[in-house]
This record gives sequence, C-alpha cells and structure tokens, in this order.
Amino acid sequence: MKFNRHGRIFQVAGLGLLVASQAAALSGCTTASLEDAAPVAAAAGPQAGGVAAAGPRMTGEYPNLNVPPASAATPITVSEKEALKRDLTATREKLGAGASAGDSSAEAARLRLLARTHAQRRLEEIERGE
Repeated sequence: MKFNRHGRIFQVAGLGLLVASQAAALSGCTTASLEDAAPVAAAAGPQAGGVAAAGPRMTGEYPNLNVPPASAATPITVSEKEALKRDLTATREKLGAGASAGDSSAEAARLRLLARTHAQRRLEEIERGE
C-alpha cells in the first residue's frame, strides 16, 4: 500500500484505532464467572475419600515462624562436598593443561588454511555449475 503525502497514513491509523476500540468494547460485554476461573472440584474443598486439598488450613492459631521447615531433600555431607570439589578441580586442571598458546596459534592457522581451501573449492564448484 502506498501512502501519499496528504495525510492518508493518519486516516488508515485512525481507522485501525477505531476498529481496535470497538473490539475492546465488545470484549467487555462478557462476564467472568467463578467456574471460568477455577474448576468446580478445586472450589469444593476436600477431595474424594476425605483427603483434604493442599493449601492453607484455618486452625485458629497464628503460624509459628520459628519452626524450621522440613527439608525437601537430604543435604550433602561435608565429605561428599569435599569429594565433589576434588573431582571438579582435577577435571579442570586436566582440561586446562592440554591447551597452550602455541597450540591455539597453530590451530588458528590450520583453520584459516582450511577456510581458504574450502572457499576455493566451493568457488570452483560454482563456476563449473555443480
């Protein structure tokens, strides 16, 4: 669509704004209900079999924040932590010892040569029409 300099773009933008406002006004005509927000089973309270649903319970007492919560998983021991640290340190040293500045410059030169030869082969293939 081509716009001229006489303000046609503002007419199109105004029309788009009008359509958007009408759509917003029409969407407000519906009412949300509790059934739309949550299933009936969730609002019913205790589940089948007498088991209470998870969540807050009214006990009539204030919560005691000084009681530490139960751990979800057993924490690792100090000896397990030290063993993991030793393993990770040994692996880091093993991986770090293999690379040196001379190796990286030789590898960079090898990759540059590979790029030049690959580019040259590709150009020759294109020129041949393959």
